[in-house]
Amino acid sequence: MFDAKTWERFGSGFSFYDCAISTATRFWLLGYEIQETPHRDPWPRMRVLSVSLKKDMAERFSYDEFGNFDFARMAFYKGDQTEIVAADLGGLIYSFNALGTREEAPHPIGLAGTELRATVTQIVRIGQHAYTVGGPRRMHKRLGMNQWENMTQDLPIPLAYANGDVTMGDYVWKSAAGFSESDIYTVGGAGDVWHYDGKHWTQCSFPSNERLYNVCCADDGNVYIGGNMGSLYVGKGNQWTKLSDSNFSVPWKDIAWFAGKLWCGSDYGLWVLQDKELVRANIPANVQLVSGAIDISPDSKWMLTAGRDGAALFDGTNWEVLFSRHDLED
Repeated sequence: MFDAKTWERFGSGFSFYDCAISTATRFWLLGYEIQETPHRDPWPRMRVLSVSLKKDMAERFSYDEFGNFDFARMAFYKGDQTEIVAADLGGLIYSFNALGTREEAPHPIGLAGTELRATVTQIVRIGQHAYTVGGPRRMHKRLGMNQWENMTQDLPIPLAYANGDVTMGDYVWKSAAGFSESDIYTVGGAGDVWHYDGKHWTQCSFPSNERLYNVCCADDGNVYIGGNMGSLYVGKGNQWTKLSDSNFSVPWKDIAWFAGKLWCGSDYGLWVLQDKELVRANIPANVQLVSGAIDISPDSKWMLTAGRDGAALFDGTNWEVLFSRHDLED
């Protein structure tokens, strides 16, 4: 994907944190500047790298860079205007579409009637729209540039949080997924699982109060939830079964259903659910080195994964390492 010259210009010095895919030849990577300084001070630059493999090497890459984005995530979606959108913890928004790239007005994170502020932890594609989730128990639907619909305006701010008795952490939604835009699950906080039926929110009974990080509405009809340090649950509504204990050193970054399997990614590579057990994915070693964040193309034909040192593409049968820092900088 890169040659030495384009790597030096577009990729060198950055560690890749997230990815989004449109087709096998069109995708985006979100990277943060590699720093030697402790405590991320000054805050590292964020780079959104746009890649179009159909173009020749001279025109294949472009990027936008910002110095103020705090742990952003991004999503690609096909709505009225096909675009890529990134959102960070403080509600800063970056978007890219046919009209160009821009840093938009901040995401609406003020909590009505209070001096409290929400946070944004994830942005996902559900159906034809992008949605942000965060805390305390907040979800917004993207309608267009600088336009967001509050999907949780009828959900009260948790009293314990409003009174200052607990931190927001118990009520921060970390992820969302949907079988459709009227069948959505959100998860986060301390065993905090909710379902949206297109009109109303219902809190689901969940068998643990551990921290939850990921949710996937899979093609097998089940909902999978990733918990603290890599635990995994399966179920729906108020019925949940634990499949895997918390025996990993970090939580999953993403979980996704692709090619008939559930894939779980972290900074240490990819795992799959096999016979109700999580096992290390049987994939080439050079793929494991560049995997972690996961996105599925809208047509469900391609899985893109990106790790700190590169990215790889999977069609359900064959893997292609798109690039690896280990090859480009040796």
